[in-house]
Amino acid sequence: MKDKMFNSYIAKQHIGSTFTDRELKAIQTGDVDSIVKEFCNMKNERYVLQLQSMIKCMSSCMGDNVELHNISLLNEYKGRFIGCQVMDGDADIFLGIAGEDDAMLKVASQFAMEELGQFDVDAYDALCELINVMNGAYATRLGEDNIVVNLHPPVFYTDTMIAVDKGLYVVTFAMGDKEFQMLMAVDEKVKMTA
Repeated sequence: MKDKMFNSYIAKQHIGSTFTDRELKAIQTGDVDSIVKEFCNMKNERYVLQLQSMIKCMSSCMGDNVELHNISLLNEYKGRFIGCQVMDGDADIFLGIAGEDDAMLKVASQFAMEELGQFDVDAYDALCELINVMNGAYATRLGEDNIVVNLHPPVFYTDTMIAVDKGLYVVTFAMGDKEFQMLMAVDEKVKMTA
């Protein structure tokens, strides 16, 4: 799983023809924490920790069907379907999932481990639980550094614009021919408009 998830991303993002010893060790061990630190350029340690938590959850909950394609830092993002959750307390954290309806249905089906044919209560529940699992893992890791956060219930929007002053990470994943995005913001003011 780990190799498949990162192979395409590392091949596209790596600069130069050789790997450092640390990069090689990360690849050889397949350790998600090491791979994210070595190959995913993030603004600060909290984002690194958020991405590590998200990818570990995705690996264990979604099987080997998910590939990391791209990480972008944007000030604005417009999405057809956005499910998100906020955590606050010692840190303000935003985590969202976005994509076209067919991609979101595929993610929900994969997470629920059953074929969901339409967006109904079961599909929304699956996406809510996926977000909860990811943020729960991140909150646990923050707690190890004595950073206490409160999780709020996930909410969903359609055709929404997200604006962030200093940048929102948009992490693009693929499941077969469907792409979806995970949206990450830490200690940022997130504005959402229809």
